[in-house]
This record gives sequence, C-alpha cells and structure tokens, in this order.
Amino acid sequence: MEKRVPVSQAKGPDAAPSAEEIAELYRAYLPRILNYIRLRVDGQSLAEDLTAAVFERALTRQHTLRKWEAFGAWLFRIAHNVVAGYYRQRRPTLPLDWVANQAAEGVPSPEEAAVRSEELGRLRAAIATLPEREQEIVRLKFGAGLGNQDIAQIMGLKPGHVAVLVFRALQKLRAELDAEE
Repeated sequence: MEKRVPVSQAKGPDAAPSAEEIAELYRAYLPRILNYIRLRVDGQSLAEDLTAAVFERALTRQHTLRKWEAFGAWLFRIAHNVVAGYYRQRRPTLPLDWVANQAAEGVPSPEEAAVRSEELGRLRAAIATLPEREQEIVRLKFGAGLGNQDIAQIMGLKPGHVAVLVFRALQKLRAELDAEE
C-alpha cells in the first residue's frame, strides 16, 4: 500500500500543504518516481532528468490537484505524461556508458554495471512484449512500488482486476525470460 504523507489536518483535507509538507512529499515520492521512470527509459541520467521534470511540473501545477489525498496518483500520472512526452519529442537512443562518468565511491565496477545494464535491457525487452496496459501496471507495481489499490486509482480499474493483470503479466514475463535462456 502507498505510504500516505499527512497533509496538515488543521487546514482541512483539500488545503494545499506547507513548504515543509511539500518537502516531505518530495522525499517520500522521489525514489518511487525515479524507479518508475528508470523502467521506461534508457540511462540513469535521463531518468533523473525526467524525474526532475515531473517534480517541477507538479510544483508549478499543484493548483490543478483537486484533493491532496490523491497526490500519489496525480504525481504518477504526471510521470507517465512526462515520459510519453519525451518519447513523442525524441527518438529513443541507446545509452552511452554512463558508468565512466560516475564518481568512484559507491559505484559498481564497469563489469557489474554492464551485467546490470544487460539484465535491465532484457527485462525492458520482455516488458515491451506485454500489452501497453500490462506494461504500465508492471512499472507501477515493481518500478514505483505501488500497491494494487493505488494502481487501480491511477488507472481507473478495480483493485481485483489489477491483481489479475499483475498475475497474468508476471506469467508472460516469466515465460518470455525463460524462453531467452
């Protein structure tokens, strides 16, 4: 289940949060949005840039959010739209070896990074074989770490239907990845 970040109850459930509460929302959602986007694009730096664009858009358009209780679903919708806009404007390209540009501390070796990149590429390719709706559900479930209830809210489905779609998508992914080996 999605971690709920409380918005000041003194203001009421529909009131805009304070600067401190916005910072708390940012800290809570940053890793999840980044993981979600990382599953949709090639390259860490591109994922970070698009994640920054998501939060910039959310900050400048917070007045369009009707209920702050639905912040998570609203933010993931923005993330979906930012990535879709990126692909509309640019042709996908292969990532350069970003590992060479990273600081030495805490960064995996080039061999480890290559293996991870290859595994992520295989996973992305397998996800791409799924229907678009199942791709989105897998990204939200495992990339963003959302629960079925939250995914249902974002996609306009019932939680039980989300569970069935996740199960079917995982079966298809398992079969696709097993066939490659």
